Amino acid sequence: MALAVNGDYMTLVIAGHSSGGFEEGIYFASDSHITQNNQVLVKGFKKVIEVPIRVKGLNFCSEWFNGYLGNRYQGICTIAFAGSSLVAQHLINSMKNHLGELYPTFHNGSYQIAMSCEKHKHLNQADYDESMFLDHQLDPLLTAKLVSNIVCHSIEAVLEHARGFGRMSQLFSAYQAEFILGVQCPQTRNYHIYQYEIVPDQELGAKVDMVEIIKNDLAVIGAKKFKNDALVALASCTDDDKPSQRMFSFLDEVVENETSIGNNGIGKPIGLYNLQGCTLSRIGFVK
Repeated sequence: MALAVNGDYMTLVIAGHSSGGFEEGIYFASDSHITQNNQVLVKGFKKVIEVPIRVKGLNFCSEWFNGYLGNRYQGICTIAFAGSSLVAQHLINSMKNHLGELYPTFHNGSYQIAMSCEKHKHLNQADYDESMFLDHQLDPLLTAKLVSNIVCHSIEAVLEHARGFGRMSQLFSAYQAEFILGVQCPQTRNYHIYQYEIVPDQELGAKVDMVEIIKNDLAVIGAKKFKNDALVALASCTDDDKPSQRMFSFLDEVVENETSIGNNGIGKPIGLYNLQGCTLSRIGFVK
């Protein structure tokens, strides 16, 4: 659990839009400490990971739909997390399960992509006209916005299940977690960043807040108190500076400062990652 003594997250992950050359895409600068009560439990924990996106293929024999077979699309998005590592891993598993098994379908008069939990929308074995389920009808369905909504649903699904045990309001801190999603839209090829936070709710106990991060802004999870300083550092970039490298240097400075005052919540090694298309690469590392 990456928490400071005062209960605030002390993970620090910063994400923004890359620019220039081979780094075009989305960058993530992340620490790697897992701590409890300011005691280091793990160093080198990867908090920025790939999550597969798979859309099932359709097996037709002439006009007869024989079932889903293989994948008609395979890609990845990137997820970063802050908060309880145990709870966050459970939520990430939910994201993997939902994004890794998507179903093209025709429901209520429109082509859609259904999740595995939406079995009532899945196609049944039957005859369909040969003019249906063509590439130009199915390809536009998978978008960055859809991926972001599926991630949100994946978190909500876990919270909904947890509500069945009651006392979510009293035990809210155990469910706290934050996430950053980075994804390239399969349609527009533009890159998108979304930030999620589990927040208290009077009626539900907890709910998910989601916001899209525009260019020239930053997604910051964990120790969000550093966001304003990070934005100032980003604004100081010159034409010769890469935003990703400037944020990596900023993270390094924060870690050094926090370590010097005895705060182990944010710690080295730190990593710099870049999402380009369907590839997440580590492009920086400091022990």
